[in-house]
Amino acid sequence: MSAPEPIDVLFVGAGPASLAGAIRLKQLLGKAGRKESVVVIEKAGKVGQHNLSGAILEPAVLDDLLPGWRDQRDRFVSRSLANQVERDELYYLPNKSLGIRIPHAAVPGALRHQGDMVVSISELAHWLAGLAKELGVEVYPGFAAREVLFEGDWVKGVRLVDRGRNREGRPQKNFTPGETIQAGVTVLGEGSMGLLTERVVRRFDLDRGKNAAMFSLGIKEVIRLPAKNAFGSNRVVHATGYPNLGTFGGGSLYSMGENLVAVALVLGLDWHHADMNPHQELQVFKSHKLVRNWLEGGEVVEYGAKTLPEGGYHAVPELVANGALIIGDAAGLTNVRKLKGLHYAIKSGMLAAEAIFSALENGRCDRERLALYHQLLRESFVMKELAEARNYRQVFALAGPRLGAPLSFLQQWLPRLWSRPDYQTLKPKRLGESYDKGVDRLSDVAHSGTHHREEAPSHIRLVNPDLCQECKAQFGLYPCEAFCPGDVYSEVGSTLMLNPSNCLHCQTCRGKCPYQNVSWEVPEGGDGPMYRAM
Repeated sequence: MSAPEPIDVLFVGAGPASLAGAIRLKQLLGKAGRKESVVVIEKAGKVGQHNLSGAILEPAVLDDLLPGWRDQRDRFVSRSLANQVERDELYYLPNKSLGIRIPHAAVPGALRHQGDMVVSISELAHWLAGLAKELGVEVYPGFAAREVLFEGDWVKGVRLVDRGRNREGRPQKNFTPGETIQAGVTVLGEGSMGLLTERVVRRFDLDRGKNAAMFSLGIKEVIRLPAKNAFGSNRVVHATGYPNLGTFGGGSLYSMGENLVAVALVLGLDWHHADMNPHQELQVFKSHKLVRNWLEGGEVVEYGAKTLPEGGYHAVPELVANGALIIGDAAGLTNVRKLKGLHYAIKSGMLAAEAIFSALENGRCDRERLALYHQLLRESFVMKELAEARNYRQVFALAGPRLGAPLSFLQQWLPRLWSRPDYQTLKPKRLGESYDKGVDRLSDVAHSGTHHREEAPSHIRLVNPDLCQECKAQFGLYPCEAFCPGDVYSEVGSTLMLNPSNCLHCQTCRGKCPYQNVSWEVPEGGDGPMYRAM
């Protein structure tokens, strides 16, 4: 892509939020006979390779975006329609052997998923990108944005990552400086913990008076089961109680067709144990007698990890600045009470497009005109449902999982609850148990397909290595060595060493490091995981 000419509307990140927004904007522009350019850039080498989630989709949002999409009998549509949820179960696992199914009548309505669809977000993003291109949207994978272009109190676009530097940062023969992409409107759909989003929020103080952002870490394996298996198809299972880690979270199993099942463990990033190893705990969850029976004879074919924004209604910042909007997970639009965020992401992209279209028609994309996005969000199901769950995650953070569960039924009638950032919650105490069964972490990293150019500068660095020694002295170990799902951090001798080529781009280290001593930057475009079925 060459970018000497300014782009009218630039979407950063080719996830469902951005692609839905680009599609809706092109629909509106085409209907009005307008020719503004709409461009989507994505840091992954191919669209969908960095997209990972549950993912249970409430399909009505696609009916709104793409009327008649169910009649398109392509591979994604056929798979999605075939994966409609028919069996939806919730289990309490009090120990490693017992599983108690909660009667359906006792399951809160927010946790019922019958009629929804289990989809691969990787495949969804790839499918949406194809539809966007048909409408004239330009989609460019392999273009990683590192900086926001500011001009006074306006956002004017982004600057891409340099290519072809060596480990010391010096240009090599193939060096290409990062292009400057100027845009009339920049839409930030980077996903959870978006770096550019954080810089825009900080620059314009968009989170003033808001709750601290909170996150969970999701660890996921896709497992291929034998043709005859105990889990079956069109089934969704959620489970809580085991492993008992004293933190918010739970496990899940989703059938994905073709004898594939997605097994995941989601853990609140505000955990207290310094030696928490989420990958290991996923293996513990899989060892439960009930889960082990369902997965018998299965083989892991893919692995990944990502953070999920969980601060909820009171943590959502202002989402508009002069020349910029924030959408999807980057905006924190996830409903922990429903264990969903995908349909919110898609809807937020669509509403952002409507606000942009209105601003283009009025000839100026300033904060005042783009603020229509806030109004549309408030009037939609997105903010109404988030408001109903406004204290849900905070109840668990303040009261713990045992007290938090009953209090969660009262949370919307409680006064606004506050919480601390996740990095402030770690304590020098340990789970103390080891578990060496299941898939080891490095083997699972190989299942992610992640890669980074070996001679490239490290996109991860320790700001002050001396602080790592203080961290080890305080906690008795390097917490990052345990909590990184990519095995990036390891103790060699008495030194903390980094292996950035293993990085899964979840940024858990940046959110959980108790000394906030990790600098994580976007690497060259095309680097990172290569998800297919996530």
